[in-house]
Amino acid sequence: MHAPDSQVVDKQSTLPGLMARVWWMFPGNLFLVFPMIFIFQSGGGFFQTADWVFWIALASLVLIRYVDIRFLNGCTAAGAYASVTHWIRYAVILTACSTALWVLAHVAGHLFARGAPQG
Repeated sequence: MHAPDSQVVDKQSTLPGLMARVWWMFPGNLFLVFPMIFIFQSGGGFFQTADWVFWIALASLVLIRYVDIRFLNGCTAAGAYASVTHWIRYAVILTACSTALWVLAHVAGHLFARGAPQG
């Protein structure tokens, strides 16, 4: 009897794998930058639409990176296979740096974007 051919599917080459990898490497990060620009320009008030977009984008980056590694055989930016340890490091660094920049955007917006008082 002939054994069926077992082909290993590279999940990174599938459409979901490619979309996940592209999202966390480039456009997802733009969704963190643009809200910070709007936060700065608006004067730094909290809980605006830009804040929600920022936090949803951050959550999506962390979640999609996890799905990429756990279920889609994700790779590092250099092309090596990534592990959950890579994801933990990514999540911690991204969250810490993004949160610091979010606070900085609010502070800078409050201090600089409102302009000089009219009087």
